[in-house]
Amino acid sequence: MAWRTKSLEAQLKISFIVGLLLQLICSGFLVFTLPWWQVVIIAAMLVVVNSFVFWRIYQKIFVAFRRASVQLEALQNQDYSLIAKPAFYAGKVAEFHQQLNTLGESLQQHKTHYDQQLFLLYRLIDQLNTPILVFDHRLQLSYANAAFADLFGRPWEALRHASPSLLGLVAEPDWQFSDSNKAQQWQIRTSRFIDQGQHYQLLVFINIQVALREGQLQAWQKLIRVLSHEIRNSLTPVAALTQSLQHKITSEREQQALELIGERCQHLQDFVSRYAELHKPLHMEPQWLNAENLFQRLTVLFPDANLRAKGLHINLWADSVFLQQTLINLIKNAIEADSPSGSIEVIFNQREQGNEIRIVDGGHGIANADNLFVPFYSTKTQGQGIGLSLSRHIVEQMGGQLSLANNPDGVGACAVIFLKRPH
Repeated sequence: MAWRTKSLEAQLKISFIVGLLLQLICSGFLVFTLPWWQVVIIAAMLVVVNSFVFWRIYQKIFVAFRRASVQLEALQNQDYSLIAKPAFYAGKVAEFHQQLNTLGESLQQHKTHYDQQLFLLYRLIDQLNTPILVFDHRLQLSYANAAFADLFGRPWEALRHASPSLLGLVAEPDWQFSDSNKAQQWQIRTSRFIDQGQHYQLLVFINIQVALREGQLQAWQKLIRVLSHEIRNSLTPVAALTQSLQHKITSEREQQALELIGERCQHLQDFVSRYAELHKPLHMEPQWLNAENLFQRLTVLFPDANLRAKGLHINLWADSVFLQQTLINLIKNAIEADSPSGSIEVIFNQREQGNEIRIVDGGHGIANADNLFVPFYSTKTQGQGIGLSLSRHIVEQMGGQLSLANNPDGVGACAVIFLKRPH
């Protein structure tokens, strides 16, 4: 048990020393048969030869281990191109090196397959319209798709290595926006994966407002179809009866009453028809529009409003007819909100991903922002509740966004239209 050691090096050294002592002891017996100086020469030669042989074997063994260690370290670092030259070309050591090479080839195949899957995953992420972010093990932004710019206003490359807090995100207890408005609009789903030994978190942003709006839209469309059918069925006989009575009644007062009934029937039919067309797809013909020319048309339509403008050098990518109709609706709303003459300003701004149009007024502001885009809802006495809903529908059909909010100073409101530039 005394010969046991914890390392191969020590075991070899002990074996060499024991062998050398045995040879010297055996050489000592030659004193009885040979002169002492010959025995010394023989013993010295044995020590030199055995030391040389031992050193060569020792070096050869540990060269094999060092080469295998280098190859294993390369495999651990996922470098499969390094193949160590074997110290022996036969026997167990050669078989061990062959097993290392086979392991490296197998790991290389798995790595190639994994890289192909990861490449396809990132290609798929790039094609999605949903914002997708990847954070590394240090919780720094390492990758995102093109939809990132739509949500954060800048390409993800400009925010590479950004922390969640810099992006307005909170990771605990669950991923969400720190801003309450965005938190209500976006749902964040997460998953974890490992790439090259590092842990990553993948965040998928789902705009739940879009899903809710689609559900509301379907409900409104169904309601409008039912109302349209019932109202038209009721108005048709009333209108026909009114026309028939107009030919039989001679009293001027009764004629006026029948004309009023016919006028209101026609008004209701037009009203229903407008709502039936509200959410149908629109045929857009986008083109480059000059902001100054667009603003000049608005000033002609609203000469008493004394409209003001900024950023008239901007060019916009939009449908001329529909964009002008949207701006007319918004400016008309601002005027009807008692915005004084000269207080309405149309501001054109250029952003990284597109262009922005702001209509800022000095009226009494928005009373109930939650119901602004709800069909049939209006704060006006004679309002039909169609203008803003139609305006948002038009802007979204152009691939943009429309939002309204009260001004921070408490006077008036601001409508913002964001239009993307073509890729």
